[in-house]
Amino acid sequence: MFTPFQAGLTYLCRPGLLIFILLFMLVGLTGCAGRLNQASALFYSDQPESSLAELEKGDWFGKRNQLLFFMERGLVLHQLGRFQESVDSLLQAAEVIDEVELLSVSEQVGSLVTNEWMMRYKGEYSERLWVHSYLMMNFLLLGEYDSALVEAKQSLELLGRYPEALGGDYFTRGLIALCFANVAEDNDAYLVYRRLAEDLPDPTPVAADLVAISSRLGQLDEVKRFKRHLPKPFPRGDGELVLFVANGKIPRKRPGNVVLPPSIRFSFPYYESTRTPAIGVSILPLHLPLPALSSDLAAVVVRSLEERKASIITKETARVAAKEAISQSVGNDHGKTAEAVVRLSLFLLEEPDTRSWQTLPGRLTLVRVPLPAGTHTIRVRVSGLELFDMPEITLPEFQLRPGQRIFHSLRY
Repeated sequence: MFTPFQAGLTYLCRPGLLIFILLFMLVGLTGCAGRLNQASALFYSDQPESSLAELEKGDWFGKRNQLLFFMERGLVLHQLGRFQESVDSLLQAAEVIDEVELLSVSEQVGSLVTNEWMMRYKGEYSERLWVHSYLMMNFLLLGEYDSALVEAKQSLELLGRYPEALGGDYFTRGLIALCFANVAEDNDAYLVYRRLAEDLPDPTPVAADLVAISSRLGQLDEVKRFKRHLPKPFPRGDGELVLFVANGKIPRKRPGNVVLPPSIRFSFPYYESTRTPAIGVSILPLHLPLPALSSDLAAVVVRSLEERKASIITKETARVAAKEAISQSVGNDHGKTAEAVVRLSLFLLEEPDTRSWQTLPGRLTLVRVPLPAGTHTIRVRVSGLELFDMPEITLPEFQLRPGQRIFHSLRY
């Protein structure tokens, strides 16, 4: 008796059906990629409203690309300052990520004899983490600190599942610790900051937090240890301005191929080798050095894809074997001409999955600015982007109460 998998392979062995699938897939992939690229191009041309309109122009994403729609839309809405709508979209993205962990038999069979574009997009490990990162930022900006804490805990769970792939995202790890500290969860905040201090090249960006939390927890040895890493002069204040600074753009995922005669084609995705340089953030009129936690998202996403390499190779090997079996079966049943047609169809249809979250920045930087209580008009100046002629930005005037944190998001 046939299993569903064997029945699927038998059904897909028809040469006419394979040619139809090929044409259908090629048209579908071209349309999806073209519209997504257009939305991304508009976003990076400083036209986020037009980018959003392009994303929402009909149901062109379909179920297989639903995650991309929610992630891209969520980030564009964040850029537009529509934080609650961004939350709604990114929460839907999180739901899709949970759903696609349970893939249907038909999707698995279809992808085994076609390509990974037949599958619902699951997101790289890093992209799944950044869904929670932007949710944390949105909730903090909205003043919904308990909701930010929920996302922090989910992020921490994901980091625990893929520590090698995601450990270099210092920005998100600092954001997690901040979400704990923001609701006085000192023990959890301390554990995250303490691990960060061990992993960072220099613990200075988290030294002030560790000194403050260790003091409250009565860990005097830790206070003494991290006081040595406080910047001099160390800025002090009754409250704090917290900046989320994004710059650059994530590298594109590209197709790679290895061809072996007579018609074997291994395909794999890879990211372009690019890095987004670190930036310096000056807060005027303070003129004080401000340590920052920064993540090169390009490096993290490359490492994240690297983590999946073994599973990609395993799936590719199985796909090549399945396609060879199908080609030989067609040749035995329908002759050499039919076999040649099917081999060509399967060869052309082999295409690596290059779907990715394109509107992500290349770097995220977390800047903490201690300030006295009162009314403030702050100017932000970024160094390291001189070639791009980045203007100085004046934040809207705000009132700061003792012990209060004010959050603001910027993108260059």
